[in-house]
Amino acid sequence: MMQRAKDFPSEDYYLSPFDGHLAKLFVQSTQEIYDANPNSTWRRTFIRNRSPLILQVANWVLNTLPRDREAKGEEIAMAGLKWVPSCIAILLLMIYPVQVAGEVRNNGRYDGLAYKFWSYPYHARNAQEDRTESLGQATNLLQSNVALAQQSRNTKSALNPIAERPIEPKYLCFLLGKQGMEIREVSQWRKENSIEATYILVSYTSEHFKTNEDKFFLHDVGEHVARATGARAYWVGCSCLGSTDQEQEDNVWRISDIVRGAQKMVIAVSDPSGKEQGSSDTTLLHQWGTRVWTLPEILLTPTNSDIQIYSRNKSFNSPMTISKRKFATVWGDASIARELIDHYEGSLVLSSLELVTIALKCLHTRQKGSYLPGDMAYALMGLLRRRPTIVPSDTAFQAFARLSLANENDLLLERLICILPKTPDQPWYEMDDQWNVSLWDILPSTQICGIADNDTVLIDGAYAAAIRWKAFAPVASLRRDSWGRFFIRYFFRSISYWFIIGIALVSVGGTALTALGAIFLTIALLIVLASPYIIRKLYTGKLWGTQAWLFGFEGYMDISTIEQHIFGADMGHLKWSTNGNPLSVHTANEYGECIGQDPTSNPATAEKVRAAVNAQMGEQRIFTLIDTYTLTVSCFEAARPPIAAVISGAEGGMQRALLCSYDWSTQTLYRESVLRMETTVLDQMSRVGRLRLGLKRGAL
Repeated sequence: MMQRAKDFPSEDYYLSPFDGHLAKLFVQSTQEIYDANPNSTWRRTFIRNRSPLILQVANWVLNTLPRDREAKGEEIAMAGLKWVPSCIAILLLMIYPVQVAGEVRNNGRYDGLAYKFWSYPYHARNAQEDRTESLGQATNLLQSNVALAQQSRNTKSALNPIAERPIEPKYLCFLLGKQGMEIREVSQWRKENSIEATYILVSYTSEHFKTNEDKFFLHDVGEHVARATGARAYWVGCSCLGSTDQEQEDNVWRISDIVRGAQKMVIAVSDPSGKEQGSSDTTLLHQWGTRVWTLPEILLTPTNSDIQIYSRNKSFNSPMTISKRKFATVWGDASIARELIDHYEGSLVLSSLELVTIALKCLHTRQKGSYLPGDMAYALMGLLRRRPTIVPSDTAFQAFARLSLANENDLLLERLICILPKTPDQPWYEMDDQWNVSLWDILPSTQICGIADNDTVLIDGAYAAAIRWKAFAPVASLRRDSWGRFFIRYFFRSISYWFIIGIALVSVGGTALTALGAIFLTIALLIVLASPYIIRKLYTGKLWGTQAWLFGFEGYMDISTIEQHIFGADMGHLKWSTNGNPLSVHTANEYGECIGQDPTSNPATAEKVRAAVNAQMGEQRIFTLIDTYTLTVSCFEAARPPIAAVISGAEGGMQRALLCSYDWSTQTLYRESVLRMETTVLDQMSRVGRLRLGLKRGAL
């Protein structure tokens, strides 16, 4: 935060809200977790009661008497035994004035997140933010090396390139007379003939055609279909990608445009075993459809067309024919793929967000080669208008992120970071949310301004609040005064005067003065005897406002115990969150109101709480978060204690708060869990500047 470089041990640290320095993360834990094996990268401490001591003394006696029923004889007797000692303790504590109500901090707002990102992005959204230091002297760069930084500079902006979409292929196999073909450059052929080079596209998979002899069949299919349809040429990948490695690499990423320009597309299949009575055409077609690049080929073929499937060792006169509208039945994900086909057929138009989301889901169910890590994004790129420059070193996430930012897709990445994965190991491209919410139901409140190293992004404009783990703190609160509370406070605070006046009158002597002094002493004594009740009366009651804190601890405690540790007694201020996280439980009361219930009332959650006591490194644990502004308590699962809540979007009338741990070595906040918080919390939060965010942290 303070732009100082320093080495620290491999432990969890947090950014102090006080001055932004890195401090060791101490997490208060329930007794059973504190006593368990030390299997964490953070330090543990036991939970302390941080309510004012005078309140603790008053409640020590009053909590003996139940509030929801009549007290039993033994309970009354126990309260009687505690009463006099508690009165004496309160009288002594009054000698040393303390601030019972707690401290008002930050004008009542949450502690802010003292964070600032100092480094360069891996890929900047705005070209002005590219690295400008001398690349030869740059030291301690992140993942991106000098060569990649130079490439980014040369292209001015790797995120917003000029779209390069060829109108026609560079090479085609042109028909000769009644038989044969020759491979020629299309531009040269067009100059000589002054007519359009119409062509057929032959689609195949290299698993079916591996040898040169196999590929002769592909040319036979192309020539046959081209002559039958009146086309002047055909395109087949084994011969028309170019003669040099660079040409072939460039043309591979342009196949989608070649498909768009084709008059017709046909599919060639063959049993790789070479047996005449091998797999059926349907089986071979299914094998062809498992390849990732075949999906955009089908989607981009001309609308309302029939697709012929030519099988080796079978006659060309009767190929299998499937209409494009029905082709989804070939794939295992027919119900999803059909939506894409309907979109490209024009019968059901998807939004740009729906298109990218569904297409990515379909692509990841198919096989891909190992040419580049970002092949999935590059296959998806063919369906979109803008195409970022291919960067071979990009990971799958980085390639997709650059593609997403380069196109108008309704803030897909901003929505993606808001979801809570259904399982901790869910890949980023499976955009399934634990609340079963679709991406288009989320309204982002941040902007992604760049892509960072190690599959992280830079976000800007988020509201954030620090979480306090080391201990609870007294909570300042606002209560409406009343005449009864005013007179009680007046008599209680003037108790010393009553004693002094009473003793003075008795010492002077005289019947009248002694009697008057006895009255003063009696009043003082009664106030002292009633002091436990008076203390609770003065500092309990309805809260009209509270200091905003986010307290956390590891493990689970019942809400009554939590409130006693913060407010001194169970006064019903805190409530369980009704729908803030997947562990929340709620029911309707007799008036139809939604009431939060203890999450352990769900047996599955209770079992998770028990299992988390002995959780191993990297496994999910149970943490509890207390929001003193909304007076709600939430239990959630995470592998590490998050140090901050970062508001990144809204959904269903609630704010999505990313609970993030902090990797101080890379200055990265990692999403550990997601909570749904009331929108009013934004009034008490501060914005944080540019922030580096990761969706999944590495193993412990």
